[in-house]
Amino acid sequence: MPVVLNRHQGKVAIVTGAGQGIGLGVALRLAEEGANVVIAEYNAEKAQAAAESCSHFTRALAYPVDIGETDQIEQMVRDVVATFGRIDLLVNNAGVLETLPLFDLTPEKWDWLQRVNQRGLFFCLQAVAKQMVAQVPESVKAAGKADRSYGKIVNFSSIAGRSGRPYAAHYSAAKWAVISITQSAAGYLAPYNINVNAVCPGVVPTPMWDEIDRVQAERFGLEPGGWIKKTIDSVPLKRAATPADLAAAVSFLLSEDADYITGQTLNVDGGVEMN
Repeated sequence: MPVVLNRHQGKVAIVTGAGQGIGLGVALRLAEEGANVVIAEYNAEKAQAAAESCSHFTRALAYPVDIGETDQIEQMVRDVVATFGRIDLLVNNAGVLETLPLFDLTPEKWDWLQRVNQRGLFFCLQAVAKQMVAQVPESVKAAGKADRSYGKIVNFSSIAGRSGRPYAAHYSAAKWAVISITQSAAGYLAPYNINVNAVCPGVVPTPMWDEIDRVQAERFGLEPGGWIKKTIDSVPLKRAATPADLAAAVSFLLSEDADYITGQTLNVDGGVEMN
């Protein structure tokens, strides 16, 4: 079991896509460490259930939102500030995935995926970062540097953002873009000491991965579970990740322990990608 510290006491955290899987794992970890957690989730029922789970540890707010709609993102930021008074942490986890051969990708499929994974992530980061900058004292802004962190953001990329995927070119492109967005935002927000980093998960058994396995197993004539087993067998540490594995890495990057880390992308994949 991971060691749960108390690094986020009283902070306000938004976690997108927190209704299940990795996002829920991250929200629970932050709640256990004392953060007030906003469950920013497309599915209202999942958002409420996740908030109820987090409320055993801290204050939690279910917030149904479609991050593909910029007006909904902006309203969410206003509502969170009205409720909690500030925003300290953002985890951009929400995303969609499908596997398709290169020649089967259509403009509609491309745009559907980029709407959430790239465009939605960017504008969520932008809206929250504006609020974080607004919270920085004017004297700090004038100085052009800060002696402490005024906010932390973690974006979810993927090991698919480290190299191309012949059966998920649109997904891989979006996750490559997340790494670039992370670096651009880290540079822009550095004068305010707002840290921006990313993580690249590998194989994590979640509903999303169950769907990948179903499609890929059928495509390549494997038994159900065969694709994910083959993928896990290729992991140097010989196991899949858990949501708790990702949550521990994210919690670290959001903590004061990572105050001098920004613009970085951390692989949390059991050694699949090494750099």
